[in-house]
Amino acid sequence: MRGKTILFISLIVLLAQNTNLISAESNADLINAKVERTIDLTTSLVHVNNLITVENQASSGALKSYVFVVEPAHARNVAFIGAQLVGDKSAADLEKRRLNVVEVSNDASKGRLYRVDFKSDLAAGKSVQFEVEVVLFSLLRPYPTEITQSEKQNVIYKGNHYYYSLYQTKSQTTVVNLASDKTESYSQLKPTSKSDSQITYGPYENVKQFEQNELSIHYENNAPFLAISNMVRTIELSHWGNIAVEETMDLSHSGAVLKGPFSRFDYMRRQGGASSVKSIRTLLPSSAADVYYRDEIGNISTSNLRVPGKNKAGEPVELELRPRFPLFGGWKTHYTVGYNVPVYQYLFNKGNDYVLKMRLIDHVYDDQFIENIQIRIILPEHSTNLELITPYSVDRRPNELHYTYLDTVGRPVIVINKKNAVENHIQDFTLKYKFNKLMILQEPLLVVGFFYVIFTLVIIIVRIDFSIAPRVNEHAKKE
Repeated sequence: MRGKTILFISLIVLLAQNTNLISAESNADLINAKVERTIDLTTSLVHVNNLITVENQASSGALKSYVFVVEPAHARNVAFIGAQLVGDKSAADLEKRRLNVVEVSNDASKGRLYRVDFKSDLAAGKSVQFEVEVVLFSLLRPYPTEITQSEKQNVIYKGNHYYYSLYQTKSQTTVVNLASDKTESYSQLKPTSKSDSQITYGPYENVKQFEQNELSIHYENNAPFLAISNMVRTIELSHWGNIAVEETMDLSHSGAVLKGPFSRFDYMRRQGGASSVKSIRTLLPSSAADVYYRDEIGNISTSNLRVPGKNKAGEPVELELRPRFPLFGGWKTHYTVGYNVPVYQYLFNKGNDYVLKMRLIDHVYDDQFIENIQIRIILPEHSTNLELITPYSVDRRPNELHYTYLDTVGRPVIVINKKNAVENHIQDFTLKYKFNKLMILQEPLLVVGFFYVIFTLVIIIVRIDFSIAPRVNEHAKKE
């Protein structure tokens, strides 16, 4: 009986979800009056910015949302999607303009559907302009797949000439920014124009719903094709005034594989290796101190640490790491970076209620892509009522316990997994918990108690006579 009840509830939820989706899809009153699409192909990731002007052509009735669609060929490559109203570029204004984006369906035939909620209902006859940013991974395919040390790297991008949408589009243009002005070939759907490293498609008029026409560009791109296959970020909080952060990662070059032998002599003479990675630029918090970096052999000495001066307070600490060997296509490395930051910048409390607020994911390198990252947040012992608030959806794993010096019951550890993380995911999390301030005295008292017991034992042992022969009375000796 219980199983039937659960099945019935599941069917109701599924029906409700499908009803919402059908309602969104049947909304024929919306129309894309104008779409200006910019595709950035200058790095290893694909950044697509859609500037959309939407009109409500209904005779009556307001609309609450817009359905944005990622075409089926790219549905599995979405790392990030965000939307905002067009307006001032200041950080304070950005929060006001940010729109809520919710995934509603992932249909293999129609693509990946997202609902973009308007700030206020769009009345009949009115229009609104907003931007939708999409970051896609693993879309740039090296061709040829293998190159020698002296060759440049060429890649192929395949997309859609048209703006793939649930709604009809009156007018649209697409601007593609390339990493180089050197192109082997590119599709030309008239009108098409090319100027240096930029290709412009359109304007195209009266584009139908779900219209597709393959866009293909084969061009030179020597940008670092780095990817972190696995990363562990550990944040250990201490109420004694310090937060220790450590990041261990497996970094690989996902570009065209190096064919043939590697010549260090030619590389030092700067002959070839244009697509190789010579150094990694990491940005640390401005208050980072005691920075260390090591690989499997030991400390990485070929590095530079630039600490901002007094006139540049608040700017990040820049760490430039040079691996023991340059990274060519198919090569990888493993290393660890750690540092300390003061606790007062990130931890706030009122009585026994504490709030920790810091970055869930931080900057590792420019245009970073992390296939899988595990974040471990270690709290002080006896922390209770843990409440984690993340800026986006994550995979929350069961809590663990971490033991270190003078621990008795173990420190609670919050474990989080996130896949396909990019720079847009560098946002703050909020962690609320309770901690009795008297418990901070536990470790000092344990140390005091330990030495008290040791000294007491020493005093007792010194005063005990362990000799076997009986002690002779001094008075008897005199007689």
